[in-house]
Amino acid sequence: MQDDSIALPPGSHSNILLRLSRDSLVELALGWLGNVPLCQPHRVGDEELEPEVVLQYILDVRDVYSNYQLKGTPKRAIVERMVYVDWFRGFNMRQAADIEFQNIFDRPLSQKWTASKVQIISTYNDSNERIPIFHAPVFMKCLQRSLKSLIGSHIHIIQHATLPVVLLRVQLHEFGAKFAASVTKMPTARHTYFCAFPTSAQCIFHTPFLNPYQKILRECIETALSTPGYQVQLESSSLTARSLASLVQLRTTSRTATALGGWSVYANDEVDVSPLASAEAVVADKLARLEEYEKDNEAGERKRMKTIDARFGVRTENIDVDVENRGDNQEGVDAETALDHVEFRLEEDYDDEEFGDSFTPKVRILFEGSHVFEGIRLLARKGLVDETKLPAWMTGELGVSSGVIANGQLVPR
Repeated sequence: MQDDSIALPPGSHSNILLRLSRDSLVELALGWLGNVPLCQPHRVGDEELEPEVVLQYILDVRDVYSNYQLKGTPKRAIVERMVYVDWFRGFNMRQAADIEFQNIFDRPLSQKWTASKVQIISTYNDSNERIPIFHAPVFMKCLQRSLKSLIGSHIHIIQHATLPVVLLRVQLHEFGAKFAASVTKMPTARHTYFCAFPTSAQCIFHTPFLNPYQKILRECIETALSTPGYQVQLESSSLTARSLASLVQLRTTSRTATALGGWSVYANDEVDVSPLASAEAVVADKLARLEEYEKDNEAGERKRMKTIDARFGVRTENIDVDVENRGDNQEGVDAETALDHVEFRLEEDYDDEEFGDSFTPKVRILFEGSHVFEGIRLLARKGLVDETKLPAWMTGELGVSSGVIANGQLVPR
């Protein structure tokens, strides 16, 4: 089932629309007015009008929303116009998908994302060198074909507004007697699934597979990504975050993905000048660094701050780590590597010299906050922890949000 025109109950998306910004509301409305007849205002569909009259009416409505943006009209007034005037019969499935995508753009922390590695099982010997070729229209058709005989679905794919990923939204519906009722209800988190396909990376990002419906979808995604001779399997990784930007930064083919923590200064060109720089620029850079080093030696506190930057990476902006007041946006938070939930299990071997026995206690350590590793950095800056004794898994250098630490080392899964 892939019918974009099926209407949802009137007013079903009022609450989520009120969470969007004024500019986003106007952008959605103008986009729908440009997608005729699928998303045209309902008044046009109710009346038999000449094409010229329909065009003029749509142009007039476009002017209304454009003026809303210029005049700074309150969001509630814009939402009421959208819900009770122009689309009073309810939004269709395509519009519902657009609204939820825009909610992800406006509120980047509204979803919980997990990174999964794309493992290729091949009949040839080059499986480790292949990255699945992702072409959105072809993948969408393959996924629809895989889901068709198992469960009803509505699929929509778009390019992310700011990140190098393609976003997929799948709304699932039950077959049988419950089908007619499920397609006309407000979609719930249990039946809605999001997936992000990064550019040139052997992984995908997705919302968690929590129920049987989403587990069926996972198998169908694996089938849709597979090609003759190359079967794809998704393997869960030890990285989960509410910020999709964090996963993109930590798992895609970028300079910073393999240069985290103290190594980030090399990825950000903060240590050496470009190899293509002129000789004068190289000399000037060395003199500036020498002068800065001499000044730092004069103040022990500044030297300690340098050590902290060497462990966590150089911070380029002030970051708010207030957990209680962080809200759903990312203002004041470094979106590149912000992880809000970090959990490790420690398994350290101890020998009892008195009785000659050994035991391995299991200790669980959990950190939560808007930016866990920035919070640990703040503790180090305040002198509450010794920055020289912090292990790499507590500075963000390893790029994982969970795992087992055995004898001081991260155990790979």
